[in-house]
Amino acid sequence: MNETSQTVKGPGRPRDEEVRKRILDSAAQLLEERCFEDITVDAIAEHSGAGKATIYRWWPNKAAVLIEAFRERIAQGVPFPDTGDIRQDMRQQLRNFTEIIYRGRRGKVFRAFIAAAQADPEVAKAYRELWIRPRRAEARKLFERYIAQGIADANLDPDLAVEILFAPLYYRLLTGWGEITPEYLDQLVDTALRGYLART
Repeated sequence: MNETSQTVKGPGRPRDEEVRKRILDSAAQLLEERCFEDITVDAIAEHSGAGKATIYRWWPNKAAVLIEAFRERIAQGVPFPDTGDIRQDMRQQLRNFTEIIYRGRRGKVFRAFIAAAQADPEVAKAYRELWIRPRRAEARKLFERYIAQGIADANLDPDLAVEILFAPLYYRLLTGWGEITPEYLDQLVDTALRGYLART
């Protein structure tokens, strides 16, 4: 497959964006078919029809490509809800997140990223910058809106609120201590809300 022949010709930016999207789509597809450890930059290049130099122009290593591809694929299916009902929004977000980290093939991939990050500084950095940072920023915006609307306590730290809500899921995922059930998620939300809500 030839990179030039597979890309719509035109000014640099549209062409770059199409090649980039093709690389991310290929990386996401490879994650569905292979283990994280078995995927190489060579495999991504071959699958996408892009050169290795092109891949390394945008990403420093394979972990960065794969984690960004995973994030882009997942983010489309699990946007942060914002209905104005803080309890319902938190409950739905935790259920969505549980489907990512705990169920099926996507959960296996997610756990592979975390496991690899413990031993590989490059994977750890990519995981923090390409998964944790943008997802955390989205969740923070929700809490900032609830504070501005007077729903959440004006003294609530949005960053701490995000950590309190999501940390128990990571704990159960990584330690295997306890199931993540709908009942557990409801209890988690209700407990967190007692500290989040504005006093009236």
